[in-house]
This record gives sequence, C-alpha cells and structure tokens, in this order.
Amino acid sequence: MASIRKKLTVNENDSKNTRMDIASAGVLGNWRPDELTHISRFDKISTLCIEESNELGRPVDVLEIGCGELWVLRNLYKAYTVKKSDVIASYHGFDIDPAVTQELPWWSNGGGEISESQWLKNFNARITVQDLTVNPKLDEPDESKDFCWSTEVIEHMKPEFVPPWLDELDRITKPGGLLYITTPNHDGSNDKLPEDHVYEWGFEELKNELERRWELQSVVGTFIQIPKLRKAMRDGKGWTEEQFEALQNRYGRQFLRMVSAVFYPEVSNNCAWILRKP
Repeated sequence: MASIRKKLTVNENDSKNTRMDIASAGVLGNWRPDELTHISRFDKISTLCIEESNELGRPVDVLEIGCGELWVLRNLYKAYTVKKSDVIASYHGFDIDPAVTQELPWWSNGGGEISESQWLKNFNARITVQDLTVNPKLDEPDESKDFCWSTEVIEHMKPEFVPPWLDELDRITKPGGLLYITTPNHDGSNDKLPEDHVYEWGFEELKNELERRWELQSVVGTFIQIPKLRKAMRDGKGWTEEQFEALQNRYGRQFLRMVSAVFYPEVSNNCAWILRKP
C-alpha cells in the first residue's frame, strides 16, 4: 500500500490519519488509480488557482483543509514554476497531523521545520495543526478567501463533525469564491470500508449537504470500477462500446479507470465537486 497510516497521539473523536505516499509511489512506479487520481487532483487545483488569479486579475488568497505534504503548492512551484506571489497571495493549510510541520527530507537539506523552507515562504504560507472534530473554527476573518479546497478528508471523520467545518469554509469564503472538494462516493451502506475510512457519504447525501451552502458548478467522477463503467455504458449513458474500446487502446487500465469516471459521477468510486459561494 502507498498510504501512510500513523496513529495520532491525541485523537478525541476516533478520526483516521492517512496520507497518500505520493513521493514513494513515484519512485516505485506504484501508479494505481488512487495515486493517479491524487496527482490529477493536485494538478487540477493548481490549474484552478491560476485560472482564478487570471480571472480576478490578482493573486488569490487560498485555504486547504487536510493539507498533508502541500502537494498543490509543490506542483505550482515545480510543474508550473509559480514563484513568489504570482498566483498565490497567501496560503493557510490545516491538518490533524503534527508531522505536516516537518519538511520532506528529500525536498530541502535534510528536512527540518517547513516554516523555514524558502519555497514555502514564496507563497506566504502558514500551517495550523488542528483537529477539526474538536475545534472546527478556522482562524481566518469572514469572507477573506478566494478559493478553499479539501481533498480526501471528509471520509476520515464521523459525519456529524463535517458540517461545522463546512460552515466555517462558507464563512471565510468571499462571495463568488470557489470551493473544490473530493471524497469517496458510497452507495449508502458503509459496509466494508477501507481501514482508514470512518464514513463515506452517498452521492445525494453529500450533494444535499454541499448545496445547502453553495451553488454546484460541476461534479465529476475521479475513478471508477470497470464493471460499473460497463454497466453505466450499457444503460445508455455516455460513451458507446466502440468509444470505450478506443479509450482502452489509448490508456492502460489504471488510467482508463480515472479518465472514464469523469462522465459517471453517480456510480464512480470517488467524486470531485466544484462549487461557488453565491
């Protein structure tokens, strides 16, 4: 497995602490749908940051729930060579794990406090270690953020703890601001969950929760089981079998599960939700 599962020293509400080991996956060639999908999310968020900055004509103030190893900022810094405050005016990341305050050892000289990393200072970034199930309040002024995102966080805590911090995201997001949220898409039974998941929301269940606050711009699947894909195609939605075969000729099985999921969010394993604050 490419996930890092580490028990928290303090964990009052039995949340799960897991990060996808993207760095090791790259070295080992462990490109399963989970790893590929994580990378595609980081790149999509990077693109959204750039697009929002261009649309507004200025760098954007952003916030991330479950920041982990700051892959969006790393991607902006390396893949897009975004430096200083060209796109990001300020960044605030929240995570339950104190380990996120330590720099990756291969990124700078042997690791150390990430707050001392020059590349992070280029984004005017800060990190807060905080268990949102204990304290969902975000240390930010009202309507201060242009773009907030959270990838693969919701499923690691009990469902009653999610709405309070979604309310906080709503409070701090500016009118017209952007939100991007990804989480597994469950059928509602919540049986046979992965060991690092606490609760997976159903498609309509999460849709209703999100639309209580924000306008839904789009929702896409991020990866899907091949049998579910074939069934959805047989039901007459989306691509034909010939088009599916063409995709299969272009992509390997793991990439195919990610690319084809886009058109079938309701039956995908995982969904990405893009929303706007009215």
